[in-house]
Amino acid sequence: MKTSKEPVKCFIAGFENRRIDAYLETNGFSRGMTNFAIPSFGIQFKCRTDGCLIDLEFAALFSLLEFIKTRLKDEQVKEILILSSSPEFVFSFTGQSSHLQPGTGRRRLLDEYTTTLKMAVGYIKPVDNNALVSPADYPSMPAHDSIILQPDARETNKSEFKPFQKGIRLG
Repeated sequence: MKTSKEPVKCFIAGFENRRIDAYLETNGFSRGMTNFAIPSFGIQFKCRTDGCLIDLEFAALFSLLEFIKTRLKDEQVKEILILSSSPEFVFSFTGQSSHLQPGTGRRRLLDEYTTTLKMAVGYIKPVDNNALVSPADYPSMPAHDSIILQPDARETNKSEFKPFQKGIRLG
């Protein structure tokens, strides 16, 4: 179990691929993506969905909050810092936006999650947004864990020439 005084950094992103592969489109795949990442737990989530950009950002937020509530309940996460590359999303939390007006579905859902979870929202440049990182480049284990690999000195100092291999003869 992880106990920390600092908020857990979470990254969210929503975007729409304007060009989609014809095969994907014929098979009903959506152009939109909603993503979130929690690097300190080695978690990255990506899901295709439809909607305008602000809807995709909020879908990423609520997916993240539900994941924390249901899957990270044993970790006792109490505070999170949500970082997004969408200025419209970040400014939604200033009180001047129509996206989170009192009485709306988004606002009621947000209020429900924030009864047990303290959160702050901030902006991050797209190049630094871990929710936009390719899964191939994302660590497969929590960021605070590391594996120390020690190369075998006997193997690294050994040099030799090997002949070309001709391959396998099948016939």
